[in-house]
Amino acid sequence: MALSTGVRLGPYEILGSLGAGGMGEVYRARDSRLRREVAIKVLPSLTGGSPDAIARFHREMQAVAALSHPHILAIHDVGEDGGAVYAVMELLEGETLRSRLSASAIPARKAVEYALQISKGLAAAHDRGIVHRDLKPENIFLTESGFVKILDFGLAMLSARPSADVELSQSPTMGTQPGIVLGTPGYMSPEQVRGRKVDHRTDLFALGAILYEMLTGRRAFHAQSAAEAMLAVLQEDPMASTTSAQISPELGRIVSHCLEKEAAERFQSARDLGFALTAWMSAATPTSAPVISGPAEPAEASIAVLPFRNMSADAEAEYFSDGITEEIISALSGIGQMRVAARTSSFAFKGKDTDVRQIGRELGVRTVLEGSVRKAGRRLRITAQLIDVASGYHLFSERYDREMEDVFAVQDEIARAIAETLQVRLTAMSDPAGVPPPTKDLVAYDSFLKGRYDWNLRRMRSAVAHFRAAVDRDPDYAAAHLALADAYAVWGFYGGIPCWEAFGRARTATESAARIEPDSAGVHLSLGIIEHYYGWDTAREESELRLAAEKEPRSADPYTWLALCWAVSGRFEEALEAALKATEREPHSANALAVHGWAYAGSRRFAEAVPILEKAVALEPDAAFPRWSLGLVQRYAGKLPEAIATLETAVISTHREHTFQLGLLSGALAQAGRTDEARAILGELLEKSSRSYVPPYDLAISYVGLGEKARALDALERAYDERNGLLWYRIHKPMLDPLRDEPRFKLIADRLARLAPMRAGGGW
Repeated sequence: MALSTGVRLGPYEILGSLGAGGMGEVYRARDSRLRREVAIKVLPSLTGGSPDAIARFHREMQAVAALSHPHILAIHDVGEDGGAVYAVMELLEGETLRSRLSASAIPARKAVEYALQISKGLAAAHDRGIVHRDLKPENIFLTESGFVKILDFGLAMLSARPSADVELSQSPTMGTQPGIVLGTPGYMSPEQVRGRKVDHRTDLFALGAILYEMLTGRRAFHAQSAAEAMLAVLQEDPMASTTSAQISPELGRIVSHCLEKEAAERFQSARDLGFALTAWMSAATPTSAPVISGPAEPAEASIAVLPFRNMSADAEAEYFSDGITEEIISALSGIGQMRVAARTSSFAFKGKDTDVRQIGRELGVRTVLEGSVRKAGRRLRITAQLIDVASGYHLFSERYDREMEDVFAVQDEIARAIAETLQVRLTAMSDPAGVPPPTKDLVAYDSFLKGRYDWNLRRMRSAVAHFRAAVDRDPDYAAAHLALADAYAVWGFYGGIPCWEAFGRARTATESAARIEPDSAGVHLSLGIIEHYYGWDTAREESELRLAAEKEPRSADPYTWLALCWAVSGRFEEALEAALKATEREPHSANALAVHGWAYAGSRRFAEAVPILEKAVALEPDAAFPRWSLGLVQRYAGKLPEAIATLETAVISTHREHTFQLGLLSGALAQAGRTDEARAILGELLEKSSRSYVPPYDLAISYVGLGEKARALDALERAYDERNGLLWYRIHKPMLDPLRDEPRFKLIADRLARLAPMRAGGGW
């Protein structure tokens, strides 16, 4: 039965219907606790009220919710109310793929882009043992910001197990029980039609049918009835009647491989399919297309270390495999004659089965190291393969079975093996004992790796907690102190910790690192970052960052921060020069490219900044800084709808943790006349401020957008008193223009100008 507007399901108030499908009615609703709008799917009564079935549903939804992948619809909550079982999901704006296909076929390149995004989402789910089993155009959503989202993961499992007597595995795997037919005719795999047990390859068959339909505009297995459609799946080959004008031979082979009748003859993983689609796109890209690339001629001794694959039973151990990769990069960087691709550039290829020749071309290296890590208790198994880019041959392949206590020795051993294979003199590793480990405490090291993993995803609170645990275990762990300093500094800017506390704790952590390693480039870099946000002495900031660049000339980080320093100080040509140096060192760094965009935006060259920031977002969709920067610049460039879509994605991808981004989104929504949504976000910010710190500046940009000048000025005065990060610069942003004639605003601006003089032209 349909729910009426105003009806409540737990804390959710129904606002209206969004549509209906085989798995239930979908409604727009308001979350009364977080004051945000969500989508709610109310499932049909498939469980018969069985407590066991409902408990199973909750467990399996937890498995799906844990995916947290940009191409899978996020599940926020599940619940029951008055016999209704429902799932709460993120609210998307856009259209389903079915709706898009109703207009016409989709151009081949765009269709492949969509299929590639779907394959990435499937790969993430399959890695967790989760199979969709009902993939179809109705369950693929195209957002206004250009993202593909897979819907209804796991929401079909109730009909797959109609009896509470069916044994439930403790694994999150959702393979259908033999004898049960589940799916949509025309997209079901042959094994589904026959009622046989299915695995992840059934999703690849469905994706093949979807890709066929996108390319041709007609269904792969179309019939007048469900029975006829299922018979067609078993007997027909849709490619037999398809011309090369509709699907090119190369794409045809990919589609045919997906639609093999036997699962064993299809692509064996979503990553394999993704690799084939990526290869097609590379071949279809005109040679004149702009490509961000490394040096044309790679150095003789040069290497890129690709992220080691996590082969542990626990998917959460990925922090450890990423950490091992970073430590090997660091060890190799200490070899004087070897050029090592930076961490950010190497990690740009994570999860992408890119051909090593392409990696070599883009990063300007002659060799590539790839490998895997399996961690079980105290036991480690690390595999490493060194590959020659030109020939594709393995230069060496080794397996290391060790105890956790030997982890540093293994990293050193791999670095030495590479150096010897490439016949590089070990100038920085002449000590037979190897490079001393950063810490002797393995618990501290494990905490550090967890912190760095969270830091890279900008999960600020947990990153700080892990770094804090590392230095508590080992007070002489310099790298952990520096990581803690940077995390505190950035956390205070994004919101969640008082700015004065972030300032003080970051300086204390840097001083601790300086006590241990006084000549470290990292110490100077951290001091520059702290000064950037809270010290407001640009001369001191510049001095520290220049010292960091001198001590570590290969690193892009000092140039990235120098570019930002100069961009906000009105020195735009110098900012552009520093940004180019950063991107030369890390051509695949989304942050470095974003700073390049800021160098243009600072001088109001928004039209030039937008495409650069778009490239930065494409490089690393989950990176926070490039995406909110793009949204901000789109707004100033007059692209308000695009800005809102970008900022909405930014807020979702950071799990609404960063209050700064929430403030930006609220202000943009208010400017667009969507005041109810803007006020809902303001309410969310105020609710957050009741239990944690929200920088007053974040509230001010929401208030001013809503026309509440007095409250905006109150918030700016508090922001001044509390020294909100970069306030001396941010007060000149156009979003505060409505306040410029207010006497109180002029007083705040004058105070800031005396505290942190800014060169003419620095505001935009």
